[in-house]
Amino acid sequence: MTDAPYKAPALEKGLDILECLSTARTPLSIVEIARSIGRSRNEIYRMIVVLEMRGYVERTEDPEKLQLSNRLFEVGMRSPPKRDLHEAALPEMSALAARMMQSIQLAVVSSDQIVVIARTESPDDVGFSVRLGHRRSILNSASGLVLFAFAAKAQKNRILENLKAGGSSQAELDALQESAERICEAGYVCMPSRMVDGVTDIGAPIFDSTNESAVASLTVPFVVTRRTQISVEDAPALIASSANRISEALGHVPQTR
Repeated sequence: MTDAPYKAPALEKGLDILECLSTARTPLSIVEIARSIGRSRNEIYRMIVVLEMRGYVERTEDPEKLQLSNRLFEVGMRSPPKRDLHEAALPEMSALAARMMQSIQLAVVSSDQIVVIARTESPDDVGFSVRLGHRRSILNSASGLVLFAFAAKAQKNRILENLKAGGSSQAELDALQESAERICEAGYVCMPSRMVDGVTDIGAPIFDSTNESAVASLTVPFVVTRRTQISVEDAPALIASSANRISEALGHVPQTR
């Protein structure tokens, strides 16, 4: 990171706190946050009070512990590109969930991770879904593989740099690029879940009118139940078709080869 021409220490502290809580697996105390970002408790106490007053962080059942609220997610979703994506995707996601009897999720890239920004529950009694705001490494998710595979060269390079900075090995990065080539050829990913046994993750890219890279991944954590009406072999084509219709609603025009 290059040195900024201007410094805003208070803002930097506030952003450090938010970023710290966004990656924490469990709520943290003020002392734990301070230790994580290399500052003293006194330095960040007033910042946390203000963030709590503005609704960006909240107390848990343990009043000494803090976590992010949904406020940042709500603010992010107000931006026109994400709002348009959300509005275009939700009807298709609902229709696909009803046809496949599966849960559907929509994910976007955030640095070296994916973030789930929308989901539709399965109409079946049994299904698998993750919470809104769920994050996973691009390396360990079908959505991440799709978003990397269908990213423009510059974005691919940024993702690789972020993964490397986060501790990923060269072997992992090489495997990611090899997988991306196969996914591009197929037009989708279909793979055993790297989080839950018995689930097959199937994902396809979504594009809009302004980006060369995929803007989102439409992903189905496919669970075989007695009410499942679509086979896992037929599912990728349906998911890709839904992703294409969302892309069309966003103004994407496929390039002819």
